Amino acid sequence: MTKGKLTPYPKDDARPNPYLAMDYDDLVQKLSCVKTIWAHDKGVAGMALHLKKQIIATVSDDCTWKIFNMEDGENILSGEGHWDWISGVDFHPAGSHLVTGSGDKSIKIWDFINSCCAATFLEHTAPVWTTKFHDTGDFVLSGSMDASMKLFDLNAEKVRQAYRGHTDSVNSVSFQPWTNFFVSGSSDKTVSVWDMRTGLTIQTFYGHLNSVNDANFSVSGSLICSSDSDGIVKVWDIRMV
Repeated sequence: MTKGKLTPYPKDDARPNPYLAMDYDDLVQKLSCVKTIWAHDKGVAGMALHLKKQIIATVSDDCTWKIFNMEDGENILSGEGHWDWISGVDFHPAGSHLVTGSGDKSIKIWDFINSCCAATFLEHTAPVWTTKFHDTGDFVLSGSMDASMKLFDLNAEKVRQAYRGHTDSVNSVSFQPWTNFFVSGSSDKTVSVWDMRTGLTIQTFYGHLNSVNDANFSVSGSLICSSDSDGIVKVWDIRMV
């Protein structure tokens, strides 16, 4: 990350999705639990998997984040700095940083190499439920109980874009793989797709009868799965929009 200047938005055709050509027919048919980790003293509110190593990051109501080796369960790193529960967590694509979002309304970037909190953002006016890195590693997206989403430019260390349209808490955000689009799920019972550059809503999906707790793209980017507080999961085919 280069500090000080605004980061150019990535071009749509510059990053092909490598998952489009993958064959998933050889997936293991029989699943089993291979490791149980006693991670926190209070509830685990969020997790993130490292993209290159067998490690997992967890965040908790105990106001801490921890990183574990998935093979032996060893606690490799842990961090404190938030004064309220932590819910959002994600690894930087290079694996060198972690982002967390908290009930204290803050977003923090943790630098593993220098063993420090590299940045703190306080732009939300209510607790932050969810945080995600863009695949370039230059941007972080957040969703908050204040019904807004914000895009942070890590190089310029400022809010690059604010997204408003939901009428209740934004509980989940997720980028479409290798694009400039993202999906949000809200307590207003809707799922929306956005262009991160323009700040405009591309499509809003209606059908949930209760709060949408999570919404994610498939690895191909063609489907969205969303879940709600009634126990319902919906699959949306955005190719048909």
